[in-house]
Amino acid sequence: MIEFEMTQKQVELVESVRSLMREEICPTVLKMDRKNDDTFNWNYIRTLAGHNLIAPLLPKEYGGLGLDYVSTALVIEEIAAACAGLAACMVGTMHGLLPIIIAGSQEQKRRLLPMFAEKKPALASFALTEPKGGSDIERMETTAQFRDGYYYIQGTKDYVVNGAVANFVTVCTNPGKSRGAACQFFVVPREQIDLVKNRKTLGIRYANTAQLHFQNARVSGDDIVGDADSAYLLLNHTLDLGRSLIGAIEVGIARAAHELVLAYAQERQQFGRPIFSNQGVSFPLAQMATSIDAARFMVWRACSLIDQEGDYTRASSMAKLFAGQVGQSVTARAIDIMGAFGYTEESLLSLYFRDAKVCSIVGGTDNVQQMIIASLL
Repeated sequence: MIEFEMTQKQVELVESVRSLMREEICPTVLKMDRKNDDTFNWNYIRTLAGHNLIAPLLPKEYGGLGLDYVSTALVIEEIAAACAGLAACMVGTMHGLLPIIIAGSQEQKRRLLPMFAEKKPALASFALTEPKGGSDIERMETTAQFRDGYYYIQGTKDYVVNGAVANFVTVCTNPGKSRGAACQFFVVPREQIDLVKNRKTLGIRYANTAQLHFQNARVSGDDIVGDADSAYLLLNHTLDLGRSLIGAIEVGIARAAHELVLAYAQERQQFGRPIFSNQGVSFPLAQMATSIDAARFMVWRACSLIDQEGDYTRASSMAKLFAGQVGQSVTARAIDIMGAFGYTEESLLSLYFRDAKVCSIVGGTDNVQQMIIASLL
């Protein structure tokens, strides 16, 4: 059954994460966004690790919180409202872990999962997109050749969140077989990866985004994740699960922008009264609130279907698509209301505006989501 109210346990979880964000993250988020060098600041990740929040859905048997997807989305929304780049690090890590959680061997799970429940910070990443192809899996050029008892991975992956700083990367390769086996997953440790360059992104700047080059990266058969004959299904399963969490990031961004501009409109005086008293301001704010709630409930619905092991593919794509549209429209309209200051780098709104764009790209573009939805109508 889909619930529209949080349980008491979820309320307490949200309040604790919100308090943590206000104390540890919010005071420095603008400074972090303006950092111009390529070094990764682990402080935010260290904060999450101290509260076992890097991968909230990590099963309890491996030391994680074992949260369901609805509760995980609640956590991600709170973190994204403070720093969307930090939330992107979390979702990037969970993308890297999901194939292992779903289809990994017991040895892989024991070896790879517990580190994400320790106080020492750790990140994972998921490498799928390539320079010559994003959504077209059949054009994937990264290969894994078997010789002398090992697999040698050759190719380039691009726009990999956490790519340069992850403990390991879950890499999708092309075995050159039938479409059902159009990919094969390998876990590749960081030391086997040649970093080509860090990407400077418009938004989510806290998150490291990198292009990775694999020059005969050597891995063993123990590093293959899942059955090669069903790897394409595993890929779709992983992407479907992640889309609802990307939607939660967008809800957090939109909510933060709305809260900021609402407070501004209620305090800003023009012609002897708050600008909120003008319907030209209050009505758009009302529409924003309505859209944000609708996006949040779509995310909850998708996550609830996942938790119930229902058919969630269409719901996840809908949640990601709509939440991305809401995030972009809310942040743009918020700048209109705040005016010149909202357009400056001193305002958090400029950060929210840039961050909001990412969800229409990462995890499958809006066109890809519409293609998926249309195929399931």
